[in-house]
Amino acid sequence: MFGIVMEHSSFFFGAKFYTLNEKIVQIFSLQVFKFGTIIFFLLAGFLIGDKFTKYSTKEYLQRRVQNTLKPWLFWVIIFFITNYLDVIVKNIKYGDNPFLTISIQNVLLNLENIVLTTSFWFIPNFLICITILLLFRKYLYSIKLGVALLLLSLFYSVNLYIDVIPTSHTTAMFGFIFYLWLGVQINKYYDQFKSIVGKTSMSLIFTLLIVAFSLASLESYYLLKLLPDDPFNTLRITNIIYSLLSFVFLYKLGSKIQIKRFNPSIFTFGIYLVHQILVFRLMPLIFRPLHIAFENKSAYYFLGIQLMTFFIVYTGSILIVAMINKMQKARWLIGR
Repeated sequence: MFGIVMEHSSFFFGAKFYTLNEKIVQIFSLQVFKFGTIIFFLLAGFLIGDKFTKYSTKEYLQRRVQNTLKPWLFWVIIFFITNYLDVIVKNIKYGDNPFLTISIQNVLLNLENIVLTTSFWFIPNFLICITILLLFRKYLYSIKLGVALLLLSLFYSVNLYIDVIPTSHTTAMFGFIFYLWLGVQINKYYDQFKSIVGKTSMSLIFTLLIVAFSLASLESYYLLKLLPDDPFNTLRITNIIYSLLSFVFLYKLGSKIQIKRFNPSIFTFGIYLVHQILVFRLMPLIFRPLHIAFENKSAYYFLGIQLMTFFIVYTGSILIVAMINKMQKARWLIGR
């Protein structure tokens, strides 16, 4: 979640720089934490792995609606309302009809934008992935199913170069099922996974990670010219490898570091639900009086603003989630 919030705190997406040094800063900033989405699916698969055997398809989907879809829908509505409050305030400020831009078409476009192009895309995609796995639960541990799902994911990697369908990872409905499936397999064969990682040296894992990071950065550098609108796509083949190696590296590192203050079951989903609203609605309120703008600014300026945004948004998200968690009747808002 740390990585996902850091990525969403960046204003590098769509920015164009012309010197090599600035391009390196842009690519480095976006690539370092680009493992977030794939690891999110991987961990989700690990955590739901044993649930598939405990509950029927109907029971499991009911639980997902209660614990996942309801809080997601609440925060989507909050995001939607704050978007229009911002529009209304701006219209009033400039003397326009405050409801001038509110029409059925604009409302639907706003909702579509929230669900498909912000971090809120994850839950619909996640539920579709789960539903597909449930449909094939008879073959859940079949290698053939895994290979088929991997090929689906790799299709999106190839699509970046042939552009058969829209490239955005937020609309890649079938591109992430494999990582959910892979998480389920790690759950089932956890002892074997733990043994293999335990026997592999940290130096080897870290070396492979650096190589994968370098290759992913080079691919993004190439795609900046070929695909300037989406050069940092999550489903780049090099980023897939980088993300999986990052998972192994963080798992290996996690055995040496203990974090007792933050309980993932309390904070993770809540931070996901809250942080994007803070990025879009809180940060502009901070930027305006500080006269923060991005036109004709250097990559180093972008990086500084990203780090500031991350600190404010991540801290703010933790505080909001912690406050909600203290209210027994409100805990459903963060999936508890």
